[in-house]
Amino acid sequence: MLHYLQPYIEEDDEDEGSPVDDVGDEIDDESDVDFDVEEEKCVIIILIPLLPVNHYALKYPREEYKTGRKLRCSPLHTRLEVAGAVFGETMAYERAMYFHNPDDDNFGKESSPMWSWSKPRWFESVQEEYWACKERVCLMDMSSFAKFEVRSRGEEATAYLQELCSNNIDTDVGNMVHTGMQNAQGGFENDCTVARLDQNHYFIICPATQQTRAIAWLERHLPRNGSVQVTDATSMFSGINIIGPHAQQLLADVSDFPTNKSDFRPMTVNLIDVGHASSVRAMRLTHTGEDGFILYIPSEYALHVYDALITAGKDYGIRNAGYYALRHLRIENFFAFWGLDLSDKTTPLECGRGFRTKIDGPDHFIGKEALLKQRREGVAQRFTQLVLDDFDVHQDLWPWGGEPVYRNGKFVGLTTTCSYGFTLEKMVCLGFLGERDANGKMIMQTNINDWVLNKEAKYEVDIAGIRFPARPGIYTPKISVQTLDPLFVPAPNRG
Repeated sequence: MLHYLQPYIEEDDEDEGSPVDDVGDEIDDESDVDFDVEEEKCVIIILIPLLPVNHYALKYPREEYKTGRKLRCSPLHTRLEVAGAVFGETMAYERAMYFHNPDDDNFGKESSPMWSWSKPRWFESVQEEYWACKERVCLMDMSSFAKFEVRSRGEEATAYLQELCSNNIDTDVGNMVHTGMQNAQGGFENDCTVARLDQNHYFIICPATQQTRAIAWLERHLPRNGSVQVTDATSMFSGINIIGPHAQQLLADVSDFPTNKSDFRPMTVNLIDVGHASSVRAMRLTHTGEDGFILYIPSEYALHVYDALITAGKDYGIRNAGYYALRHLRIENFFAFWGLDLSDKTTPLECGRGFRTKIDGPDHFIGKEALLKQRREGVAQRFTQLVLDDFDVHQDLWPWGGEPVYRNGKFVGLTTTCSYGFTLEKMVCLGFLGERDANGKMIMQTNINDWVLNKEAKYEVDIAGIRFPARPGIYTPKISVQTLDPLFVPAPNRG
């Protein structure tokens, strides 16, 4: 690019100027600039974002760009927009982060979230969505999740995924497995759910942020003889998450397929019809800890299925929910998320997921040797949930990830993700903790769980220079789960 710009940069003609000299006068703080430079029949389109403006601006937590938006949209985007959705962007995909109530003064006025270091303006909106997921039923558009098909004529697809996945995916047709795909060092290259649709046909679901790296990892390890086919099916299927104690009855109202837990067990997948839409892949999981289903729908049917669910759900006080509600639910339930909590440098043994590996089985998988070695020698850090007891959610600055954690006054790690737990009524942080020597080097421990939970240990989380006492936990906390109430009366205006 500089090669083509050089003649213009070197020109010193004050009368005529140059495209590069004048461009600053034509743009505002948020615009990108397109202009043509023609040389030797080549046209170069140069995009000049105002990097200095963005670089030196104050960065707020979860800040979203205003330019480069609406590149990828769900088929439900317009419906959600009309319903009061406020959108964020991930992998260029527009995603509803939360919803304004129709009686809210900001309904339809905010296209992106307003940012703050303390209690955000969307707190009450997310609180209502959270309780709807706990007590009634919510719909969440999860079309942005990355989706892949793996097929073969023979058993090659199973052998291929057994080598890539640290958990055992050779299960019965119709079952789903939560698994990591580890690198040679045991770190997470992918964190996904694998559904076995047929003997030699698998459907892989993982977070939107993993779409590019996941397909690259899958293709890198394909057999060279072409016996296994991998397809990126992200745009082929839209995803609707049905969350809450009334999800089971709602799905039964729009489908003839039995939805009780004896016929439709957790972590299973069934091909069902919803309304007039056929070949819907229904899975009993929600990524939140609540009961419910995710429907992966051929994209041409997405609007029809959404409308059918909204219409039938009026009897159950249905409402839309966004990704912030999902985040609050999963953090409170101590669910790790790749890209925020997990990375290619964290292993299953460090985050309490050793039970989700086939480390003791005969089958080989990438990273098995590293995990066996780590189990023998110990781990240097442990994924931990920290509940802040003396935190004032309305007055104190919030933690947003990256806050230092202290144990008996000594630094032991950083938070990764944080949110308010509406059931616990406490601020909750997740992060990796480990002991360090005098030089700051992490110490390998074979009994790190005992070290984390030692009753003599006093933990603190430093938020903007103020240390808040914290209670550690390494298991999912006991949180009450709402059950189906046949006498339910919708109460959308929860106080």
